[in-house]
Amino acid sequence: MKTIFVFDDSRVTDRDYNILALSEDGDGIALIKFDDWTLPHVRFAMCVDEDSPASGVLLDTVSDTRAEVYAAYNIAFGSGNWRAVWVNQPKQDPLCLDAMRAMHARLTEEIEKRSAELVETLFGALGEAKEHPAHVTH
Repeated sequence: MKTIFVFDDSRVTDRDYNILALSEDGDGIALIKFDDWTLPHVRFAMCVDEDSPASGVLLDTVSDTRAEVYAAYNIAFGSGNWRAVWVNQPKQDPLCLDAMRAMHARLTEEIEKRSAELVETLFGALGEAKEHPAHVTH
């Protein structure tokens, strides 16, 4: 069973609350924005809690989010093969911190790979341009 760490990944400059669902392997499963109206129900919406005291339109809103997040978790790990846990201080939780480090390493590797491909493409195009003589139009 995979653990999905759910936590507030907002910055002080963010208007909304960025709630991240991160697998123990460092895969970002969902990033959902909540406002002041929906934030009190974040644990329900992110499948950490089973019940919500919300009602009416608010319940509809957080239930829709919950259905999307639930589907994303099931796609990632299969039905019943995951558990979502809320983490108040992700940088203080050793397992969540390991997941963040794994995500950072994967993202860094991807950026380096794409940068190398871009440099190769650019310099390759410059090399090809030098190989072709200038075309003179009369």
